[in-house]
Amino acid sequence: MQISTSDVKRGPIRTLYTKLAAELAHLSRLVRILACIGQRAAESDQRAKLAEVEIDRGASNGKRHVTTWRPIHSWSDRKVWREIARSRLPYHPAYDWGNRRLSCVFYVLGRNNDLVNGARRVPKLAAAFARTEVKVGADFKKGQSMAKIIRRAVALEKAEGPAARPPVGTAMAEHVGRAVATKYRNRQTALYGLAA
Repeated sequence: MQISTSDVKRGPIRTLYTKLAAELAHLSRLVRILACIGQRAAESDQRAKLAEVEIDRGASNGKRHVTTWRPIHSWSDRKVWREIARSRLPYHPAYDWGNRRLSCVFYVLGRNNDLVNGARRVPKLAAAFARTEVKVGADFKKGQSMAKIIRRAVALEKAEGPAARPPVGTAMAEHVGRAVATKYRNRQTALYGLAA
């Protein structure tokens, strides 16, 4: 039996829905649940096909009605980064390292550059994946072996030297400009004591 990443994510969420419906059973009516999800159309062709609001028929049943709302579905990358800058909240440093998406470090559906970036940051884990790949006799992902990902990471290390941590705001500057990113970085340092 093969278990997908989406099943691993959905399972605990549906368990929570069941718990919520049970806790509210005394109301003697259908429990309505609104699930807010940060999926954006710009992230993939598959996500672009999703509706901004829809009934989750797979999670709904006789005790609960689940509606999924994707409030940032239509947002561009620029709008996301402008909101991060406005909110003053920190974001994951992997974006400054060059990742376009953030998931598991070696997510099978991850973008190749993100996977190479992961192999540069955690080479021991990449090597463990490569050993497993040999044991099972299959590539890490279709058309892309972990061995190939590691070779690309090693070539970058040789060409560029060991990667130094980029300054906070590097990714933001790419999307909203250096001035906004500098202001954000200065606020991050003042608010959270984060190193620039």
